[in-house]
Amino acid sequence: MHKIAVIPVRSGSKRLPKKNYKAFNFRTLAEIARDKCLAAGIFDKIVISSDDPVFEELANSHEVEFLLRSQDLAGDNATTDAVMDLFFEKFSSCESILWVNSVSPLQSVQDIKNCGLRLNDPEVDCVMAINTLYQHCCLSNEPINFDPNNPFEMTQNLKPIQRYIYSSMGWKRATYVKHRSEGFEGLFPGNMALVEASVLAGMLIKYEEDFILCSKIEEAMGFIPKVDIPTDNFV
Repeated sequence: MHKIAVIPVRSGSKRLPKKNYKAFNFRTLAEIARDKCLAAGIFDKIVISSDDPVFEELANSHEVEFLLRSQDLAGDNATTDAVMDLFFEKFSSCESILWVNSVSPLQSVQDIKNCGLRLNDPEVDCVMAINTLYQHCCLSNEPINFDPNNPFEMTQNLKPIQRYIYSSMGWKRATYVKHRSEGFEGLFPGNMALVEASVLAGMLIKYEEDFILCSKIEEAMGFIPKVDIPTDNFV
């Protein structure tokens, strides 16, 4: 297993309870992420990881595995770096891991593929999906890409903002493990590549209105599978 896609699926969620169990136009969020990772065709293995063993039923082929993780690595206080430490420990022979977020159901197969392929670059140690925004932006009420005392600039002339969207992010094992063993406390060691993703990929499901909006967009754009997929065990 050289290149792995991991789909973390938590059983709990404070802002939208049980969101990973809800039917999103006939499929669960984890099923959507799994199917898109399979369609990308660039991974040696796809791993669904959750603190609830019910999601093991989504490991439906030889290319998909399930990894049960402890409650402390799936709760509100669990950090991404701690979860990644576990993944690299459990899959000690892998070369890289791409974290594919189930809560970004509108990211495309190509979005996932672009991040995975960028991570294959020998000059890249980690990747993050981004959306580039040409908008007037402030941080703590302070302008960061425009001067309010100058004539108001057209958006296309602004210095763009690169927004992390977390739909997909990944790491090379060698760099990540080495830096962590040396006491590195950050999440993105080495040379980081920012990968432009679709606007839809940047729509994360955190609240009920996000769930409804994204499901309606998927429906309107005709992304819904032709055949209904049973979700009785997750509703």
